[in-house]
Amino acid sequence: MSTPCAGSLSAPRSPRIPLWRAAASAPMRVSFAGGGSDLPGVARQDGGRVVGAAVDLRVRVIVEPFDRGWVRMELAARGQATPAEGAEAGDATGGGARAGDAAAGDAAAGDAKATALRVITRRRSDPPRDDLAFRLIEATLAATGVGDGVALRVETEMSPGAGLGGSASAAVAALFALRAAVGEAAAPEELAREAVAIERERLYNACGAQDQVFAAFGGLLDLAFDARGCSGVRPLAIGCPDLVPALSAGLLLVDTAVRRVSGEVLDRVDAGAACDAQAELVAAAGEVARGFELGSLALVLSGMRRGAAAKVRLSATASAIAVSLQRRLDGLGVEVLRMCGAGGGGHIVLWAPPERHARILDALGPCLVRRPALGAPGVRLDPG
Repeated sequence: MSTPCAGSLSAPRSPRIPLWRAAASAPMRVSFAGGGSDLPGVARQDGGRVVGAAVDLRVRVIVEPFDRGWVRMELAARGQATPAEGAEAGDATGGGARAGDAAAGDAAAGDAKATALRVITRRRSDPPRDDLAFRLIEATLAATGVGDGVALRVETEMSPGAGLGGSASAAVAALFALRAAVGEAAAPEELAREAVAIERERLYNACGAQDQVFAAFGGLLDLAFDARGCSGVRPLAIGCPDLVPALSAGLLLVDTAVRRVSGEVLDRVDAGAACDAQAELVAAAGEVARGFELGSLALVLSGMRRGAAAKVRLSATASAIAVSLQRRLDGLGVEVLRMCGAGGGGHIVLWAPPERHARILDALGPCLVRRPALGAPGVRLDPG
């Protein structure tokens, strides 16, 4: 598939009205290696490559008919992470529930979750709201032409800026639900293509294209990129059935409690440094893919470490929280540690054998830690 970075949005249409209710959800993602090589300015040099997985953290979008002449938009985010008392801004020991032990981590985190709800209702003829939190919804409404008598609600497990591709998941799920509500179908490649165009052309975000592809297709993927976007989507070849469960069992996502806009982080990345790191990022992705093919967890982890080192070289500032946490966890048996997404905040991915998790979680203190399942299905219609 190709995911063009320009000229892919259809011409404006007369406002359409939902025919019926439709609910859709799309997964977030964790990239194992190659993240950053999917950026247009980097990929156009010698091509990019990202290897990763959709995870079972999903964004859900509900579209339903509303009063004619009106548009209603809702954002409901659970699991708001706030810095713990006494923690400095940017410190990886920020807020959320302390995981305790690996088995009870998600339950403990769930007890501390609260839902933040924001609602905007406007007339159909009013100009789209420029509120940062609602710009993505407005852009998806405009892209599909569903702009009258519509209510759209976005439900997510975490606030935006978490570094797991949540905005792309929201865009893909919204596009799918809006199309379903007017009786249209859309293939995954079409949804990914349009979601990329929305972020780049309507929101002017300097984003890559991996997030949208993982949200649309799901699974464990090996992605190729060129100057226009995603040029190839291939499910990872997995040489041993025990590999993915073993990789998943050791994976921890640590919430830094720092939220950021990925486009702003990427705008601060030096273009020369990005191009210099491109070859190493791609090579690291190739090493991970080879590890999956051979069924070698050791080779997968080696490639992930290689990719993590390349991301630090790409932008030491964006990786500063990860570097600080690496020092703090030194000696506890962490084998992989890197920022998710553009860096500068969001989540940090750790990998260590499960028997070491108790000491690591103890050292993390009052952090919210998630244990994602790998290979979640792509965008889909949900019941209810």
